[in-house]
Amino acid sequence: MKEELRLVGLTEGEIAVYLALLKLGPSTNSPIARQSGLQSSTVYYCLNSMIEKGFVSYVQRGRRRYFIPTDPQNILTLIDEKAHQIEEQRARIEKILPELKAAYKELEEKTVAEVYEGWKGFQMLFAHIRETLKRGDIYEAFVIEQAFGEPTEMKLTFMKHNKALKAKGIKLRLLAHERMRPIFEKMYGKKFLTIYQEIRYTEEITPAGITIYKNNVVTHVMEEKRPMSFLVRNAKLAEVYRKYFYSVWEKAKL
Repeated sequence: MKEELRLVGLTEGEIAVYLALLKLGPSTNSPIARQSGLQSSTVYYCLNSMIEKGFVSYVQRGRRRYFIPTDPQNILTLIDEKAHQIEEQRARIEKILPELKAAYKELEEKTVAEVYEGWKGFQMLFAHIRETLKRGDIYEAFVIEQAFGEPTEMKLTFMKHNKALKAKGIKLRLLAHERMRPIFEKMYGKKFLTIYQEIRYTEEITPAGITIYKNNVVTHVMEEKRPMSFLVRNAKLAEVYRKYFYSVWEKAKL
């Protein structure tokens, strides 16, 4: 329950206050503090914040305020309102997107290298690959050798990425060491690997975690169980890596 309430924007303190109010009904600050196990000052702050968010209302009885939790059904209304606001924000951003992309293109052309850190950065990088490529495009990659002991986040990222590639019609040519064959077949299935990707296996030691798309080369490494990806935009470098990739590709096994 707490996890779901966090998803709608409540803090840990606000969740404790809201659940306390559901048990107590209309209450003043002190009973809420006792029920939630929070300090009175924290409860006061949470109540004011939750009134702003629409989760709490109050009635005035003499000089005292009695706080009341809003009907839980209203949470869905609040979510709908947020969704509507997000759609409005999206529409406004879409209007200025051409101008922003023009400015970014100028910056991108001047950029030599970028570093993406952590899982969010890792996911953003693969989103950039999908945004850069179009239906029918092909890009190349040497498998990240850490796949043997890769964490759940990496598996989920790749599974989501591969599904998105399939939906967009982008083909990935993947080179992996022969010992990776059973791992990939178990993870994705033979049908997916033969229809939606092109994968070959080699006995050669390949550069770990190299991705080549358009004029970009990305090197992936793990630093204390966190991914770091180094992206270099350079047409000549991409050409050199791509030639090496296909020299191995031609000798690799299906």
